[in-house]
Amino acid sequence: MTNAPARARRRVRASGLATIEFALVLPILLLLVLGVIDLSRAIQFNNVLVHLTREGANLAARTTEPPDYILRTLMSTATPLTMNTDGMMYITKLVGEPDGRARVEEQYRPTVGGKRALGSTLWSCSGAWRADGSCTMPATRPIISLTVPLLDGETVYAVESFYDYTLLTRYVISTDPRLYSLTIL
Repeated sequence: MTNAPARARRRVRASGLATIEFALVLPILLLLVLGVIDLSRAIQFNNVLVHLTREGANLAARTTEPPDYILRTLMSTATPLTMNTDGMMYITKLVGEPDGRARVEEQYRPTVGGKRALGSTLWSCSGAWRADGSCTMPATRPIISLTVPLLDGETVYAVESFYDYTLLTRYVISTDPRLYSLTIL
C-alpha cells in the first residue's frame, strides 16, 4: 500500500523547490536576453552609421549641395538613430601633401541638431563655427596623417559619424559605448 499523504507532501516540496530555482535563475536569463538584444541593436545602429558616412562622402564628393544640407538631410533620415540628439556628423575636406599626409582645407558640421560634445577625431576645429556650419580655419592649415597616403594635390572628403548608444542593460554595465564610422572618398 502506498502512503498518499507522504507523496503529496513530497510533490508540494518539489514544486516549491522548482519555484525557488526559477526565481534564482530568472535574473540571469533576463540579463542574457537583454544582452543579446543590446548587441543586436548596437550592430544595427553601427550599420546605419557606416551607411551614413558612405552616403555622406559620396554626396560631398559628387554634388554641389552645401555640406550643411547634406549633413542635416543624412542626420534626419538615420532612423532608428536619433542623430539630432545623440549623434553628430562632420565633413572634412582634405588635400594631399607631397609627403603623403593630408592638409585640412575645410570642416563642416550641421548648423542645427547634433550632440556638440561629440568632436571630430580627424581634426577638431580650434576656431569658431560659422552660421553656415563651417569652421573658421587657421591661417596655417593643419596637417594630419591618414592610414592611406594621399597623392600631392589629391582632394578627398572624410565623413565621420558618431552616436552615443544607450544600453538596455545600462544598470548592469554603467558605460554606454560610443559608435563611430569614418569614410574617406
